[in-house]
Amino acid sequence: MSPIVHDRSASVGWAQYTAFGLRIASELKLPELIRSSSGMVEDVVIRQADLTAWSDRLEQTNFVMQGERFMFQIPGTAIYAVREGKEIEVCIHSGADMETVRLFVLGTCMGVLLMQRRILPIHGSAIVIGGKAYAFVGESGTGKSTLAAAFRQAGYQMVSDDVIAVKTTASAPIVYPAYPQQKLGLDSLLQLETLQGNKHVRSPKNRLVLTDGNPAMPQYGDLRKLTGELNKYAVPIVDEFYNEPLPLAGVFELVAEAHSRKLQCEGEIPAVTEQSLNVLECLHTLLLHTYRRVTIPRMGLGEWYFGTSAQMARKVEGWRLLRNSSAFTASEIVQRVLELIHKEEDSYGSH
Repeated sequence: MSPIVHDRSASVGWAQYTAFGLRIASELKLPELIRSSSGMVEDVVIRQADLTAWSDRLEQTNFVMQGERFMFQIPGTAIYAVREGKEIEVCIHSGADMETVRLFVLGTCMGVLLMQRRILPIHGSAIVIGGKAYAFVGESGTGKSTLAAAFRQAGYQMVSDDVIAVKTTASAPIVYPAYPQQKLGLDSLLQLETLQGNKHVRSPKNRLVLTDGNPAMPQYGDLRKLTGELNKYAVPIVDEFYNEPLPLAGVFELVAEAHSRKLQCEGEIPAVTEQSLNVLECLHTLLLHTYRRVTIPRMGLGEWYFGTSAQMARKVEGWRLLRNSSAFTASEIVQRVLELIHKEEDSYGSH
């Protein structure tokens, strides 16, 4: 990678943050991230730039590769350029909603930047259990974030929601913490509230209180509705956020299966069943649930991507959890996941 020189001597509005194991200096305010002390040597710079010369070309394609620079456009929002794993440039369209601008900086841009740095971004949520990270992946709507929130209610800390940054090492894959925020739908917030009082759920410091006129108001302030997201809210998780790297020990793939309520009531269909994954099945799961994986071939990272995923699949345990989509099963899955992990730990301890 060629060096990127940043002149910020005249910029007084810059702020310093940490996320995904990286020190970030940003011209854009990023309230979702954790602030860090000023004067640090940054790994990544986020700045505004004039990229309008690329507008016409970006209107004809999803993204453009210009040397080491990955570029894409979100109509009505911004043009983005990610370069060499070190820099994110943002050209904000007139009248754009800044929350939407930040959504793509912390999502697609950061996913591409991590891959440029040879860090694999997995699409899912990660929870700390027994000093190790466990990833929960699955298609949209399978309940990844809801399950992670149920774990938080049970007293477990979260490492990441949406983008899980994993770097392979000789000993184990390492997960780097993202930032203390979750995205949860209104249905999930309402269902999670009903878990209060469950024997597996602790009394949280920041209990959600649902009220008329404002569907979710925790004691730490009103939840912010995400722009462009149907009934989704940004949930701060500062008290339940784990902000240190730790090894990735397992991957759980959530699969929702439709069963009739009649069968469920008759006890013929369990709320959740599990299948252990072998190395090849675990590899397939990691490949399937890589964040923004469609960009990898155009970035010339196919060989690295497959090799990294294969190495990771050999070092973690994998399970597929089949849940009944006609019922709210988060508490049952929490219990079953803990049983599986403890059973695995006992098995290793017996050797």
